[in-house]
Amino acid sequence: MATLCSVSAFAEEPTITVISNVKLAVAHAKGVEFSADSEALHQFINTRQFEEADKRAKLNCASYESIFDRSKKQFSFQSDEEFREFNKANQLDFEWIDWGYKTCLQTQAFVAVENRDLERALTMLRRVEALAPVSAGTSTEIGYILNQQGKPASALQAYRHAQELSTRYLSQRPYLAIALRGIGFSLIELKQLDEAEKAFQESLQIEPGNKLATSELSYIQGLREQRQKTQLR
Repeated sequence: MATLCSVSAFAEEPTITVISNVKLAVAHAKGVEFSADSEALHQFINTRQFEEADKRAKLNCASYESIFDRSKKQFSFQSDEEFREFNKANQLDFEWIDWGYKTCLQTQAFVAVENRDLERALTMLRRVEALAPVSAGTSTEIGYILNQQGKPASALQAYRHAQELSTRYLSQRPYLAIALRGIGFSLIELKQLDEAEKAFQESLQIEPGNKLATSELSYIQGLREQRQKTQLR
């Protein structure tokens, strides 16, 4: 494990990104009439009204679920591109559910993290992962929790998946820098400092001056200096 300095620095990374900065008009999804209530959850999270956010998220989930066709599977996508590619690659009879349903589920996972109930949060996120298979944000949150649980190898896989999705889809691009920072932190925990440094540097190309990335790069340099001193003794 990295020292508490590194862990506490990375813990400041926002967990559970409820609302993406990418706004895409998706007219084909079922349940768009409930999307405004999903968007409103962001305000409750920002003002730290977590209990209210959780309550409203559950109510809005019920609204979405009331219109499900139970003879089909449900998936959520954030863009037409995501939907078309998934539909082409999978021979499934499914319905496209508004992205707001994913937001409601992920909000509940966020509240669980705030309550330090990591197992419940991870269970919720696995449910989101099945619903929204190309959600890079969900993969970053899974990676965050796995690192918190002391499972950096599994966390690295989750962050790598987030990197792949955020590179592939424009709708998921806002999560690329977060994914790279998560990769970097996981690699520090796995004592792969050169690879970790590269990941943080790549993240800074996307978000120059990010304090978490610069802090972790300084931490890596400190680890190297400690190793050199140990070798000289």
